[in-house]
Amino acid sequence: MALARINLSVKQYFNFMCRTDFERRIFHDTYKEFQKRSKIYSLDQHLHTFSQMQQASEKASALNQKLQYSVMNSIASLEHKMPVLSDLEDHPILFDWAELHIYASDLLNKAAHVVSITYTSPQLILHEIIGDLLILSYDGKAHETLVIRITESLMINYEQHESLVYS
Repeated sequence: MALARINLSVKQYFNFMCRTDFERRIFHDTYKEFQKRSKIYSLDQHLHTFSQMQQASEKASALNQKLQYSVMNSIASLEHKMPVLSDLEDHPILFDWAELHIYASDLLNKAAHVVSITYTSPQLILHEIIGDLLILSYDGKAHETLVIRITESLMINYEQHESLVYS
């Protein structure tokens, strides 16, 4: 019996201390795109940080989506496997969507560039919670369970549905 239907989300941060090829690609591609796309928000080069651009114009938040377009192929290369979340048997958890967010960036300092990608799983069935372990399965595959350890970086999205109760 299922306790709930949930989605799992986890963030991966990208900064100048990249360790993998994927991380380097995301970092460099998003910074290059930030340099290109932010010019219209920099007010003739008077503003050079993302936060300054956002304060000057709410439309600067659109840079999040514009930068995401620049890394869609890199994200697609993951084949819907989260690079930062695996079950206890080291199988990557699948994701349905990934969303890029700019934390900070500076046209004058590449080292100040920090972005994140939030990966969100498809709907999962929560079967049991044992200590800090979640026993889950993908919707429609209840016989194939996976065990995930709860960590600080893991976010559990639960949506409660109203149901009619008979007595």
